[in-house]
Amino acid sequence: MKLILTAFLALLTINSTQSQSKFAIGVNGGVSIPVGEFTRYYEVGYGANAQFFYGVSEDFLLSLTVGYDKWNVDQDAINKRLEEQEINFMLELDSYFKIIPFYIGARYYMAKGKHRPFFTLDFGGYSYEFKLSGTASNVIPDADFPGGPIPEQKETGTQTSLALGLGYFYRVTKHFYLEIFSKYNVLTDAFTINEPDQIYDPDDPTSVYGVLGTQAFISVNLGANYRF
Repeated sequence: MKLILTAFLALLTINSTQSQSKFAIGVNGGVSIPVGEFTRYYEVGYGANAQFFYGVSEDFLLSLTVGYDKWNVDQDAINKRLEEQEINFMLELDSYFKIIPFYIGARYYMAKGKHRPFFTLDFGGYSYEFKLSGTASNVIPDADFPGGPIPEQKETGTQTSLALGLGYFYRVTKHFYLEIFSKYNVLTDAFTINEPDQIYDPDDPTSVYGVLGTQAFISVNLGANYRF
């Protein structure tokens, strides 16, 4: 019985050692660049994430990613758009859109050695928070409607998302790696500010609100991985 127990413990130790060599963790941070309609009213954001990897083979890894991204309103872009639409109001807005994405994905290395380009595919979801408040003021002196406060809005929820990426990593030591990568992220039903020509009706120039729509952004991140 003692011999069997000893053999069992030895087997567990061997399996544990082998499993550890398949696991890795990583952290990175960078910029989150709006794409398409998303660029109209939000500035370039910032983000970071933590990654957990399991090596199926030397070239193929499964991944779990948890991140954070945030964008603040582009005040100048909104007021410029209002001017183009000949809407005689200026906005002072406090608005942001932030997300916590969580992905299950795969990474494939296209070369071996210290220098290894790779591509990734991730699918999952994201929880979000959208906030909007501010004031509207008439740019015409002594106008009948001088403006007023914009009712505060705050929306939260969870939606699906998808990301495709390309990257490159460099092996510094046996366990330590540096990497840089970029991903194209698609967010379904993201909350953003509505079109300026839809913001106002003639009787209510403070009717700014958030609307749902598919949005996309490109993330560019630099980070480090540690393989056990």
